[in-house]
Amino acid sequence: MSQAKQTHGALFIIGAGPGIGLAVAERFGREGSKIVLSSRNPKRLDPLVAALVGKGIDAHGLVLDATDAAALRTAMRNADRMTGGLTAVLYNAANVRQQDLSAMTDAEVEGDVAVNITGALHAIRAAQALFAASGGTILVTGGGLAVTPHASYASLGLGKAALRNLVQGLAAPLAAQDIRIGIATIATLVAAGSPEALGAAEAIWSLATAEAAPGAAPWEITYPTA
Repeated sequence: MSQAKQTHGALFIIGAGPGIGLAVAERFGREGSKIVLSSRNPKRLDPLVAALVGKGIDAHGLVLDATDAAALRTAMRNADRMTGGLTAVLYNAANVRQQDLSAMTDAEVEGDVAVNITGALHAIRAAQALFAASGGTILVTGGGLAVTPHASYASLGLGKAALRNLVQGLAAPLAAQDIRIGIATIATLVAAGSPEALGAAEAIWSLATAEAAPGAAPWEITYPTA
């Protein structure tokens, strides 16, 4: 199976926003991919879909709380039906909180773990089930905090480190099922419409479509590279 050809089909972005999510959608959409965006907030989702459609991209939106496993499985089936068959899924959801861990409430800790880790587990399991028959690509937006932690972003760093560990551990067994999984470690701040958003999107495109560089982990790409 050609991974490059495969990822051009249809992409489901879980946790789409105006930064990396929209930039990735545009990058894949330029190559002819059908796009489904999801977000918990329809007021945030609708303008993103409209922006993609305005650029001639076949795009749809689904309101989704990724921490709800049953809802996520249903949304993935719907996205698969809407596009005629998903070929790639990107988990891009994250609670970005700059706060000392000791100052966080119990609810904040639990909520951040639910989005930053648990939602990704649900998404990967659902994608694995969807791609079991025909193969596919599972992508995860990682972060530099996974390898260079900072006390002020404890819950986000924990999530990114957990996802990096998970992807590394799953890469080989999923490859045996003709499912590719990879994480893009984005080691910089990314604002909506910024050069960094475009760079992150290009990194995720490369992760999905290109062979790993010599000496690089086939399951990870880092942006910026330096």
